[in-house]
Amino acid sequence: SSCSKKESDAPSGMKLASGDNVDYYMYVPEAWRVDKSDLYTSANYSSGDPTSISATAYAISSDIPTLDDWWKAFEKEMKTVYSDVSKVEKSNAKLDGVKGKEFSFTAKLGEQKYNFIITAVIKDYYVYYITYTSVPEYNENHLEERTQVVEAFEFKK
Repeated sequence: SSCSKKESDAPSGMKLASGDNVDYYMYVPEAWRVDKSDLYTSANYSSGDPTSISATAYAISSDIPTLDDWWKAFEKEMKTVYSDVSKVEKSNAKLDGVKGKEFSFTAKLGEQKYNFIITAVIKDYYVYYITYTSVPEYNENHLEERTQVVEAFEFKK
């Protein structure tokens, strides 16, 4: 396959959200608004509905050999920002065929409660993770779109 993907390679109803300087392709539903950044990929639904989805690649050091180790550190960090973090539900997941895990939980920032689903894998000493964030009143509306984004995610060859 060629190095650079075109908009036309996007799955039906989706558009390419990620830029040239990341080593993956992330596609989001056409109606979502893409936030272009060099460091990560992010898109949100609308000004009235704060649901968002983002992809991050994070270099891990050798003392974080597993996804569980990464998650422990990530969760600890997160608890310094968010309060009332719920019990995390974990399940198996994949990104582009690479086996990983999904972490589902709720947490509060100030008075606002948020729903999170994080899909993470380790590949070549990086953790790649897709974070879906919503609020209770809109969460259910976008779960199917979240699944589509996760399933369409591709590593650059």
